[in-house]
Parts: sequence; C-alpha cells; structure tokens
Amino acid sequence: MILAVPRQLMGLILVLGLFIITSPVGAQENTPKDHSQIYKRAVAAIDAAEKKLSGNYTAEAKALIKESSSLFAILQKEMPEKMKQMELSPSQEEQWNTNNRLGQDSSAQGNRLEASSQEKQKKSDALEAQGNQDAAVKLQQEAMRELSLAQKAHLKAAIYHLRNLQLTFGFLNK
Repeated sequence: MILAVPRQLMGLILVLGLFIITSPVGAQENTPKDHSQIYKRAVAAIDAAEKKLSGNYTAEAKALIKESSSLFAILQKEMPEKMKQMELSPSQEEQWNTNNRLGQDSSAQGNRLEASSQEKQKKSDALEAQGNQDAAVKLQQEAMRELSLAQKAHLKAAIYHLRNLQLTFGFLNK
C-alpha cells in the first residue's frame, strides 16, 4: 500500500531538509576545519615515524610519513595566504636550513646506496651465471642490506622535509 502524502506536507519536509543540510551547524559537522588539530596530528605522525624508523619498522614509518605529508598538504591547500605572510624567526630559519641540509645529505646517501646496491646485484647475477653460487648469494645479501639502508635514508630525508613544514606551520601550535 502506497501512502499518499499531500503536496504541501511534502514541500514542507523538503524545505526543512534543505535548511538543516545547508545550515552552518550542519556544515561544520560535515567539514571540520580545525587547522590546529590537523597540525598536531601531522606532528604526532612525524614523531611516531621517527620512532618507527629508528626501530627498523620502515613500512610503518613510511605510512606515518605519508599520513603527515597529506595532513600538511591539507594545511597548504587551505591556508595559502597565511603561508605567504608567515616569517620564521632567526632561530627557526637556522633550524630550517639545518633540516634542509641534513635532508639533502640523507637523500644523496640514499641515492649512493641504491647505486651501489644495483652494482652488487649485477655482479651477483654475473657470479651466479658463472656458477659461483656462494659468492653470488653473499653479494646479493649485501645488495639487499644496502637497498634497505637506502630506503631508510630516503625516509629520513622525508622526515627532515616534514620537520621544515612543522616549522612553517608552527604558528598553529599556539
């Protein structure tokens, strides 16, 4: 059995529904814009990523770095005018430059380790083709270890970059 609803009642329900959906209270609940909370979550993710990386949990560290990066991307997107007006203090600027230099060094170290790992993998493949299994396995293990160290170096570089974003958005911590 289909219920017959008078047109006036249906129109009133529709108008009330639209009013509730578009009211400021409803909009705030659907799209929270608390930049300070986003900043705190991003910083907490960086701290946790550093701890995971130092404990050799690279997969977890990578996920936390990705989370922090996406949170800072939200802040960059929603606050471009604040970023243009933001000036770092001399000590913050010094820290930013230090982080930048350390990040570049860590990235360069990662690149060197990757190149070395690839060379060792090629040599391992050549030794295996010659029938020298023991030397090939040993060299391949070294290549894998260097590749792991390269990944850690690249993740450390990403953390330094995120620390600079933390400095940039530090005004949200107040």
